[in-house]
Amino acid sequence: MRNETNNSSDKQPSSPQGKTNDNDRQHDEASDDAPSEPTLVDPVEQDPPTKDSSHGPGCFKIGCVSMVVLLVLLGGFLYWVAASLDPSLGPGNAGAQNVAKAAVKHLSSNAHIQSARTTYAGADSSTGSVAEVEAHIKTDTTVDNLADILPSTCRTAQKQSIWGPIRVGITFTGNLQGTDISTYFSCRGSDGSDTTLSTTVRRDLAPAGAATTITREGETSTLQVDYGQVTTTPTTFTQPGTPDSSRTFTLNGWNVTSTSNQDGQFPNTPLEPVVTAASQASTTGTIDLDNGTLSVTGLVTDNNKSLTPETAAPVVHAVADCHTAGLTTLQLNGKEQKGLSSDNDYWLTFTCQDGTWTPADESSTGQDEAAILQKATEL
Repeated sequence: MRNETNNSSDKQPSSPQGKTNDNDRQHDEASDDAPSEPTLVDPVEQDPPTKDSSHGPGCFKIGCVSMVVLLVLLGGFLYWVAASLDPSLGPGNAGAQNVAKAAVKHLSSNAHIQSARTTYAGADSSTGSVAEVEAHIKTDTTVDNLADILPSTCRTAQKQSIWGPIRVGITFTGNLQGTDISTYFSCRGSDGSDTTLSTTVRRDLAPAGAATTITREGETSTLQVDYGQVTTTPTTFTQPGTPDSSRTFTLNGWNVTSTSNQDGQFPNTPLEPVVTAASQASTTGTIDLDNGTLSVTGLVTDNNKSLTPETAAPVVHAVADCHTAGLTTLQLNGKEQKGLSSDNDYWLTFTCQDGTWTPADESSTGQDEAAILQKATEL
């Protein structure tokens, strides 16, 4: 009975644990065959990749900018050097042209100006930036009209001077109150103010109506007033005028020129008696009066003869009182004038001492001078 029982026990089904193991194995095998689901991972914020400071596009861009800046600086420096050596390459050249255009436009719009044009506009190393224009006046124009036109034109033109100082000059041409003029005026004047410029015009053109011509070619040129052929000394010949200017007239074939001092004062030396005395020796010659010195050329007409006391004495006698005549020196040319540079090699000179003339030289020349003075006292 025990054996049967035991046998029966052996035949009993396996325990649930055994089934569970089989099931687990099957589940594991099934799990191995099935696709695995992705594992969700929380996202982690990451920094963007950084550029290497020594390599890559960033460095390349910085290098390009540096190179451009360097080239600009180098080009600017070379341009500055070139413009310094040749101002015509710099902005002063274009600036002068703009100023000249502004002046011409302003003048052309004035009722007293017939036409206007640019005569020069540019820059160079010797003169700097210069703008020069010419204005041809109408026949009814007066000195007062030009005294108003000059400062207004200068003011308008200089407004265009944005590249530095530009020397502006205006030349008025035409017939002014019966006088032919070709007279240059600088916009700088003595101080460049409107009042000064107007005063300059009125002073320089004061002889208009009496003189034949009034000319001045440029800023550094002398103002020259020519009265032409006259029968007597012009009334305005000795009136105060432009400093270091000259006035000229021709009387009885003799050309007379007087030069003012730095204050614009002209000497009051009586010149008609000198012309009359000189005409006894020759029909033509020159008489120059400058800074207290009276120079007479043309008394000798024969190259084989020297200046004789008889020829020279009348001229000395005409200004015998040198103090009253306002003279310090009297010079008489002792050679025939042939238009040569050697024509002025020989002068007989006298100096004023206590109101009378005395020989300035010694030796033989002084003796000739003394002989002339002696002859003059006999007249």
